[in-house]
Amino acid sequence: MGESSDDLFSNEVLWNLLDCGLIAVDSQCIVRNMNASAERLFGKSGRHVLGETLEKLLPGHPVALDLITRAYNLKMPCRLRNSQLFPAPGVSLSVSLTAVPLLNVNGEPEGALLQLEEVGEAERLEGDQRLSDTLDSLGNMAMAVAHEVKNPLAGIRGAAQLLEMEVTEKSAVACTDLIRTEVDRISRLLDKLLGLADDQLLQEQEVNIHEILNHVIQVCEHGEPVPIRDFDPSLPTIRGDRDQLIQLFLNLTQNAIEAAGPHGEVLLSSRISDRIRFEHGRRRHFIMVEVRDTGQGISQALLKRIFLPFVTSKHKGTGLGLAISQKIVNEHGGLIEVESEPGRTIFRVFLHVYGS
Repeated sequence: MGESSDDLFSNEVLWNLLDCGLIAVDSQCIVRNMNASAERLFGKSGRHVLGETLEKLLPGHPVALDLITRAYNLKMPCRLRNSQLFPAPGVSLSVSLTAVPLLNVNGEPEGALLQLEEVGEAERLEGDQRLSDTLDSLGNMAMAVAHEVKNPLAGIRGAAQLLEMEVTEKSAVACTDLIRTEVDRISRLLDKLLGLADDQLLQEQEVNIHEILNHVIQVCEHGEPVPIRDFDPSLPTIRGDRDQLIQLFLNLTQNAIEAAGPHGEVLLSSRISDRIRFEHGRRRHFIMVEVRDTGQGISQALLKRIFLPFVTSKHKGTGLGLAISQKIVNEHGGLIEVESEPGRTIFRVFLHVYGS
């Protein structure tokens, strides 16, 4: 049976709904409680941490302990906006820390609540929202422009065909042929703009991500290099619109093939992700698909704008493929990230596991 309405408002459910990590310690800085987001941040289950000192959870890094001491002394919340924590070898967390003293009836501190919020995660979510708003605005503009321009273009193409039937000189035929070619090119661009503005409802169904990726590779296998597969066969299914997901990964894979060149390498891999999102009292899990190439890479200046329309590093690119890809990911409630350096570019797509 599912949880009752009263259960949904219980302290435990609300405690674990928060995206930020929460750790409750007593006056001796012994960990007494921690929520699910804190478990995710530290990669440790609460039952293995409760009863341990905070210093053991964060060995050799007194910044959190100092902040709690300051909160005790001032008897008020204290915050440190950007701090680096190293909970395990090779693991670094960039977090915003807030220590809230837990006062007894006499107004004396008997413990503290430590709040940890990933700085990078907060900035990413804010950036994703800004990008989503930008794409919506540009999509509306694209639809208006495309509808206004396509009808006159059809007239121009028809006129060029009629003129071509009347002329015999090679130079005149070449001109009419050029007109038709350029009109067709602009029409294709407008179709892509309409794809950016398309607000059709997703035709969601249970989907095997490997069936989609294999289809994409089959479409691309006549070029060079042929993408390499590195799939986790145990992955659960996802929920999504098959046609849109094919378009998403086709865009990313074709971009990778062009970037790698005939002597490069393109790798498509799939894994279960350790990311968890809390929605309506439930944990939602992700699979992760990476599209990796060995091309020249994307400049850091361009990376910040790579998903915006008309931003491209290609000489003949329209700059719409990644904008449409971002829109598809957003509509599926997923995430898309990119990292790049010379010789390695990786696009990561996170999609919800079916039923999670």
